[in-house]
Amino acid sequence: MEGTELEHHTPKAVPPEVLAYDSPLAQLGVGKAGKLGALVLRLEQDKSNGKTSVKDQYSRVPLYTQRALYLEEALPNMAYMYIMSPSGGILQGDRYRMDITLRKHAFAHITTQGATRIYRMEGNYATQVVNIDVGEDCYFECIPDQVIPYRDSRFYQEANLRVHNNATLLYSEIITPGRVASGEHFDYDICYMKAIAKDHGGGLKFTDVAMLEPKKRDMKLFGVLSNHDVVGNMYIITKT
Repeated sequence: MEGTELEHHTPKAVPPEVLAYDSPLAQLGVGKAGKLGALVLRLEQDKSNGKTSVKDQYSRVPLYTQRALYLEEALPNMAYMYIMSPSGGILQGDRYRMDITLRKHAFAHITTQGATRIYRMEGNYATQVVNIDVGEDCYFECIPDQVIPYRDSRFYQEANLRVHNNATLLYSEIITPGRVASGEHFDYDICYMKAIAKDHGGGLKFTDVAMLEPKKRDMKLFGVLSNHDVVGNMYIITKT
């Protein structure tokens, strides 16, 4: 059962650049208690009041969410939710997975309580799978705070974005150079972010990859980041 759970939380195809850091851990091994984080959310419009509400929810620490809030006067049906983690960050060997589904005219905005901190790693790496499925006539904003990769960290994230041709998704990613105030500036091993977008028929909309390996490639080179420090992507998939 443990092996099946580990497979469920792990990306199907971890890139070889990340797998190169696969090694035994001195601490809790991959797949042990506390190393697998899960969040499942299904959001739908409630017929009784027209608001978007949570119809199905499952959390496995260190991932969980607040209840839905309704903060927008111009869009009273729009649910705002925060993804939280009591661990403070992602550790070596962690495998996280989030499955977020919108159906029946759901409108939602989801963010995180703060930055995603990727801690220093002496063995192995960490991964996160984000599966988003936006149904017909739904609108979703997934705008997490920035990723902060600490010195010697290794992180791979795969975002699978499934969006109906008559729906809208706004999805963003921000990667900082590290804990600059602590003297860390592009000191991590690898931060690999991959986004794959498809329609509900399985048709590919795009694939986008940001692979940052500052110890192997100078991030300040022209054509890489040049005089910039932060990598930011905003994907807008809307009606065709």
